[in-house]
Amino acid sequence: MKKNYFLLSCLVCFSLFFQQTAHAQGARLGIQGILKKANGNAVDDAAYSLKFRLYEQAEGGAHIWEEVQPEVDVVGGIYTAILGSVTALNVPFDTTYYLGVSVGSTSEMLPRIQLTTAPYALSLIGNTNQFPSSGLVRTDSIRVNGGIRAKGGTPGANGVNRNGYAFQPGSGDQNGDTGMFSTGENSVSLYANNTELLRASGTTVNIKSNATIDNSLTVTDQLLVNGTVSTNLNFASQKGLLYNNLNDWRLVQLYDFTSNGDTLGFFGTTSLVSSTLADIENISYGDFNGNLIRVAGNSNTPAIKKLINLAGVGTYSHIKFKFKFYLTDSWDPTNDVAIAGFSTDLNASIPVICWQNSVRVYSSNGVGHYEGNGTWSDGASNGEMIAYYPSSTSTSFYIFFAMRSDESSGNERYGVGNIEVWVR
Repeated sequence: MKKNYFLLSCLVCFSLFFQQTAHAQGARLGIQGILKKANGNAVDDAAYSLKFRLYEQAEGGAHIWEEVQPEVDVVGGIYTAILGSVTALNVPFDTTYYLGVSVGSTSEMLPRIQLTTAPYALSLIGNTNQFPSSGLVRTDSIRVNGGIRAKGGTPGANGVNRNGYAFQPGSGDQNGDTGMFSTGENSVSLYANNTELLRASGTTVNIKSNATIDNSLTVTDQLLVNGTVSTNLNFASQKGLLYNNLNDWRLVQLYDFTSNGDTLGFFGTTSLVSSTLADIENISYGDFNGNLIRVAGNSNTPAIKKLINLAGVGTYSHIKFKFKFYLTDSWDPTNDVAIAGFSTDLNASIPVICWQNSVRVYSSNGVGHYEGNGTWSDGASNGEMIAYYPSSTSTSFYIFFAMRSDESSGNERYGVGNIEVWVR
């Protein structure tokens, strides 16, 4: 005679996860249930073949896991089984499951039993470490055997891509798009507000998105720039380079007179020790020489001056001027001298000459003629003068260019161009 059985109850005892994978590979789930005959009496003591299935629905639907345990001891109608002992229990346990049980070849007993959780299996709570069933997880520190993996890629605005390691609301980022993300093979990046700021690829570290180092960058060995810098190596105002803890020169002003007619604040005086103004002009000596300024007219006695103001360039102790000094007509080394220097007042009552050059023209046959008397060759000389003048003393002073000559006006003239101002 055919025997009918049905499942009266099933108690879920525990579950243990042994592998850190997306599914519960190697998990075991202990259950205990009761088998009774149709008349309500317990089945005979014996070993029975039981088929266990897990579903995501209380009724209908396809099972997501099953296993058959051919010999399950039943005593007084009570049996104990460990699910996953025959077939790997490879379900994620991230939703509600229902257990179906059938004996031998009989139909599955109804209703299916919903798997529930023991109260304290919902969380792990210690003195300072807390792993609740929902909400904030708290731990003093974390170390994962075998490492940690996260989905690669960019965060996306408001963390929409759910990649990498992001900071969540609270004391951290409010949008979940600030953190560490891997955007490609052998590459990891730091993002803030979905903007890449720093990338490490192999042995290369890239500062992205025009990020600013607001304190100091210390290089213990070498700072190498391979390839082309995208624009320029820019320094903020008043910042410069140090070599062996010594300040390097930094260029703070440039006067190249490339705009025709513009004298860029330079002016003339009738002599070096005079405040009476004289006109100057911006002219071109052609390719390679370019534009320069000179005193208008034919006189060689006026000086070219400018009030230099370095108030906005920061602290310094030395100043340096580089320039190109142009000579036209019959300069000779015996009596003609080009000079440049500094003064603290307009009329240069006490001029400080810091550069001079006794020069002569290239030849008297007019080769390399720029301006004036075509009989004589013209020339130029690159000049540089350095002065000790700390910013604590003053940030304003006059610079001057002039010549000393024994010739009459119009026979010898000068000009100046490509003026650079450096401080250290």
